[in-house]
Amino acid sequence: MSIDRLPPVGHVGVVVADMDRALEEIRQIFGIDGAGRVYDFTPMNVWAWGEKIPGCQIRIAMLDWTDSLKLEVLQPVFGEIEHKRFVDEVGGGMHHTAYYVKDYPAYRDFIVGQGGEIIFESETEDEKGYRRCCYARMPGTQMIVEVLEKAWLRN
Repeated sequence: MSIDRLPPVGHVGVVVADMDRALEEIRQIFGIDGAGRVYDFTPMNVWAWGEKIPGCQIRIAMLDWTDSLKLEVLQPVFGEIEHKRFVDEVGGGMHHTAYYVKDYPAYRDFIVGQGGEIIFESETEDEKGYRRCCYARMPGTQMIVEVLEKAWLRN
């Protein structure tokens, strides 16, 4: 598969220090209720800045923002990962745009070929299925893009 651009944005990621406070602010500003949509994401394999690390956990709320765009709220729980660095150094805020893909290896290669530096990568298999994702910091804009594989069942 030849890739020449990313697909449309699937979600915007916001990294926060306090999930409850962030969800209340989002409810007040955007009218989006995130109550009951929070789950703990604990990938089975994770890499940070190219090094495999023992593990991490991120609290996530995936909220419907528009008909075609979601708002992902992420709170790092543990692990020396990009999300923790962002909260520690910046305090939180808008962090990345994400793109849902079927051919993860091809899109990962595409962003690396464009000069993207992989700063976070994970592999997970749970009740949603098997999936991989990576975050890359792009060299010119310093934007962070996430390539996220659509979950699929391996059996």
